Amino acid sequence: MAIYHKGLKHHADEIEKHDITKEELEFLIALQKEMNTQDHVSQADPRFWVIKGSEKLYRVECEEDGIELYDTEGCYTDADGIEEIVKYIQENFLEDINSCYGDSYKVSVEKGIFHDSIAIDNKDEMFDELGTAEEITEWLHKFGYDEYEAIPYKIIPKIYEDTMFLTQKAAEEHLRGNSHHYSEDAHTYAMTAWRSPDVDKLWKILQTVDFSFAGKE
Repeated sequence: MAIYHKGLKHHADEIEKHDITKEELEFLIALQKEMNTQDHVSQADPRFWVIKGSEKLYRVECEEDGIELYDTEGCYTDADGIEEIVKYIQENFLEDINSCYGDSYKVSVEKGIFHDSIAIDNKDEMFDELGTAEEITEWLHKFGYDEYEAIPYKIIPKIYEDTMFLTQKAAEEHLRGNSHHYSEDAHTYAMTAWRSPDVDKLWKILQTVDFSFAGKE
């Protein structure tokens, strides 16, 4: 069931008004041209753009897209993905493990059809395979690296909050200047203000009014 706000009240309009300026008319004319000539991208009016990308949903119980090696003491990710985790183990753990336990462990990436895993070999020609985040965590904890945890994640699509642009051009210019705030796969994404009469009316005004006439005496 929908939830509606109660107790909201209108207040006096205290915004100071002014006659439209030349600069404002020029802006509206340029905006109208861009809105009316840009690619429709198969999206119905009233069309607007947002920024769409992706984010990681951690500790998923479904089939994961990847695994991160996380330092719980330092609170940061040391490696993302099986290949990076294997490299990190090789460079930071193996020498100490083999020295302390008198063994000759080797780790490598085991390529799989659906996902990769970590292959473990030692001098006794025993073979083990770490295919899940839980198995990787348990193997590291066995050697005393209790501060490390392998965490599974799922990559899910994300429409970024507080993004809304009247044109694709404006959305792309924003993304070029602020890409560091978004995921690497972020891109402009067209949407329609579905069954929104106010927006639909405003878009028609922006697209059809002859603003150049307003500037003439």
